[in-house]
Amino acid sequence: MNPLTIEDRLFSTVDGFRIQLFFSSMNKYLTVVVILFCVHVYRASAQGVLAVSNTAAVADKAGSVVQKTDSVTEGITQWNAIKWSFGLNGGYGYRLPNAGTRQNTHYSKHMKKMKSGLSIGADLHRHFWPRIGLGLKYNLYAVRGTYGKKTADDIKIQFAGPSVIYQYPFQNHTTSVLAGFAMGYQSYANKGKANGEDFKLRGDAMGWAVSLGLEQRLSKHLALNLTGACYLGTSYKFRKESGGVTETIKLSKEKFEDLSRAELTLGLRFF
Repeated sequence: MNPLTIEDRLFSTVDGFRIQLFFSSMNKYLTVVVILFCVHVYRASAQGVLAVSNTAAVADKAGSVVQKTDSVTEGITQWNAIKWSFGLNGGYGYRLPNAGTRQNTHYSKHMKKMKSGLSIGADLHRHFWPRIGLGLKYNLYAVRGTYGKKTADDIKIQFAGPSVIYQYPFQNHTTSVLAGFAMGYQSYANKGKANGEDFKLRGDAMGWAVSLGLEQRLSKHLALNLTGACYLGTSYKFRKESGGVTETIKLSKEKFEDLSRAELTLGLRFF
């Protein structure tokens, strides 16, 4: 049985290359789509605010105020009054697609186990418009595992960058759809053991993040949300430290480390 080398941890297959080509071509158009989406959201938001103002004016002229209308108006006021929001979340993360696990059947179970880990994150946004916020997003994916006494991995993938969120409240004005987009920096680090020898493996890449979830307002200053998100990124260059020697590993387009992953998290947002 051949030992699992450091390079074996860098998943690389033709199948993975085909998938990555799809993501690479998609990323070229993703920015344009997001900009158009934000413009559309801004126009829709402005129209919504205008409609609410007109409705309130008609109600004042008619002199008819009911309890349900007061409740809706209060809910709209709460959404429009948001200036800052801070969120914390945590849950399950799964690395996408690591087809390279099929290359070494002896260690396939270990490599498959390393695809599932803990995902935690935080974000801070300033709401310049009633439904739109601009800010910063951070995420950490972490997993560790061992195979026998001579093989171990402790992987951490971090994402940080500017982000935009859009919130669309339902008619009850306590439940809403929460969507987000972010782009920034991703780092990869693996402090492990290969053939009984300790090593450190580090890399970085540009990353994208998209998210979609449901949020329930618990009070004026607190909300609970369930969110699904996807992070995309690929690294072709790594720094390896082992036995007191540091070297650079450069991967070709056919051989790469896919940092992409999906997550499902439960979070709290403070206003």
